[in-house]
Amino acid sequence: MEIQKELFNQIKLKVDPNLRMADVIGELLEIGSDSTYRRIRGTKELSISEMAKLCNHFNISIDSLCNINNGNIPFNYSTLDFADTKAYENYMYNISILYNNLLKSNNKEFIITAQDIPIFHFMPYPELVFFKLYAWNQSYSEKRICFHDFVAQLDREKLTEYYNNIFNVYTQVPSIEVWSLHTILPLINLLSYYIDISCFKDKDTPLLLCYQFIQLIENIEKWASDCCKIHKGIKSDFSLYLSPIDMQNDFIITKSESTKTTSLKLFTINAIFSKDENFNNETEKWIKQIISKSSMLSGASERERFKFFQTIKNRINNLIETIDNDNFL
Repeated sequence: MEIQKELFNQIKLKVDPNLRMADVIGELLEIGSDSTYRRIRGTKELSISEMAKLCNHFNISIDSLCNINNGNIPFNYSTLDFADTKAYENYMYNISILYNNLLKSNNKEFIITAQDIPIFHFMPYPELVFFKLYAWNQSYSEKRICFHDFVAQLDREKLTEYYNNIFNVYTQVPSIEVWSLHTILPLINLLSYYIDISCFKDKDTPLLLCYQFIQLIENIEKWASDCCKIHKGIKSDFSLYLSPIDMQNDFIITKSESTKTTSLKLFTINAIFSKDENFNNETEKWIKQIISKSSMLSGASERERFKFFQTIKNRINNLIETIDNDNFL
């Protein structure tokens, strides 16, 4: 019954908080309320077919339930293809649910290594998120499309709702982030590249992206100075470190009293997720070693923090000058 208990623990983290888990499971298994609750409580054992149906529906690995130590690490992965924009909408919806459930937990925390700027920081700036999506789509698709036409096919209202939801959760959960001197380069390089190959219909759009980029950086700088994230009057701890080396990987460890999940960034916007205990613990240990060798930019480290963020803003301002001065369209 331990496997069954763990299954329902994992399902609880994936169910929309606005829905009752028992109702969702009962409808999926086509059983009554009493039968559903007996399975959740563990007084009635799930059949193999019922367990398979639940695992398939909620994208849960059997290995993760059995804690099989065979050297394999189970990951969850969602395929994204903008030939069907609904796939991305569903992906963001599920991420939103995951983080909303985290918010209900005790002793919650994010631990992040940032070879690229963590996606949380983009959420208040939809155009920047859409640009990241656009860059990924162009690298994946054989069909060239301009940025404006790409954005036009997205459900902006629905996606912005998910982005705001995720950002609200992120700002309420204490976080530790480790950046490097090159963390901003992926976005700078993407902007420069797509400007150079004339993917914008006018210069106002890349200028808007650059101005939003500066706002994003200034917001992080303020959080680092205050040692806390502040959003809608709610505060949570924020610690920012500068690694002397490039970390090569973008990890997000999501911790709470009851669970720990590690996500590894893939393909600019996507990620794979694992609850494997050994993998999570080893990843956290590695991050702590990186932190021990890093400089703290939060709090009293005013000189180092100013130099770091001023360097970033200078790079963005140089790009703005290029856009203003060059007839690149």
